[in-house]
Amino acid sequence: MQCVYFLPQEEPVVQGSALCLVAHHDDYCVWYSLERTSSEKNGRVYPARPVCDCQAHLLWNRPRFGEINDQDRTDQYVQALKTVLKPDSVCLCVSDGSLLSVLAHYLGAEQVFTVENSAASHRLMNKIFKANHLEDKINVIEKRPELLTSADLEGKKVSVLLGEPFFTTSLLPWHNLYFWYVRTAVDQHLGPGATVMPQAASLHAVVVEFRDLWRIRSPCGDCEGFDVRIMDDMIQRALDFRESKEAEPHPLWEYPCRSLSEPQHILTFDFRQPVPSQPLHAEGSIQLRRPGRSHGAVLWMEYHLTPDSTISTGLLKPAADKGDCCWNPHCKQAVYFFSTALDPRAPLGGPQTVSYAVEFHPRTGDVTVDFTLSDTLDDGC
Repeated sequence: MQCVYFLPQEEPVVQGSALCLVAHHDDYCVWYSLERTSSEKNGRVYPARPVCDCQAHLLWNRPRFGEINDQDRTDQYVQALKTVLKPDSVCLCVSDGSLLSVLAHYLGAEQVFTVENSAASHRLMNKIFKANHLEDKINVIEKRPELLTSADLEGKKVSVLLGEPFFTTSLLPWHNLYFWYVRTAVDQHLGPGATVMPQAASLHAVVVEFRDLWRIRSPCGDCEGFDVRIMDDMIQRALDFRESKEAEPHPLWEYPCRSLSEPQHILTFDFRQPVPSQPLHAEGSIQLRRPGRSHGAVLWMEYHLTPDSTISTGLLKPAADKGDCCWNPHCKQAVYFFSTALDPRAPLGGPQTVSYAVEFHPRTGDVTVDFTLSDTLDDGC
């Protein structure tokens, strides 16, 4: 793994020019600067340690910064908001450190409330609103959404409930279904005919062949002349105990893969209705349409802002002829590895279909998945 250090400012360079990369350190940190000549020759004062005082970097990681700065994504939210907002709209925004409230205000909503349940995010959003002269236009509520009272909303009923949704504690794609629970908790504060955006979410899956990522689950066997099969067996027994039946998050734009199947719609979550009391269950099969090794299934969420607008946290466009995938670079996708396909000694060809069973558990908000490789087509699915 390599490390990238972002210089404090861009420096234009030309071929053949001499530059000095200066490394600095104190008791805790190392930082760098680029100089035209060496500091010893020009006697320049060393720059002070770069310290972030904006607080945004404490709350937003780099993928989140990329997401916020994705103009195409922002345009989709703007167009969707234009279809749901009215001059008398009272908006409630529920997402961590979201700028949807700013968009709603500038698009003409009468009143906008945004919920930030941590003191740090509350301070950051207040600074952003103040810098944009919006401190008197958008009300920031520092409270968990499920604890909202009518007094927090100044006695008004919400006509538009907004969410990206994004929550800093989310690891797997379906963890942002917390928005659905928020929608259920604030149901009493929604006015008649209130609009929820996004109106629904859907879970999707595709079977893939990884170029390299499969190696993190593959047995080593002989490594540089050392027999490590004992370690392989120990790791496999630990995985079989639980983790082999769980998906794990990975930023797949960093790990090239080929899709061996078409994307499959698995489950739909209707945010226009409260969270159901009974589990949501789906079973089916995915037919493989390209040759290759089926290393695992990738799962992601798509959020349907309106009937005509969808935000994908996974595949951004249909796979190319050879199956090369283009993934959302700002989100992690869930990867479920097929243990039987991770041994490099396994023959090519393999199964023709992958059967799945997926269940959403309302009591915990968790999604359990199970995939099974089959050598023959299952006509019953």
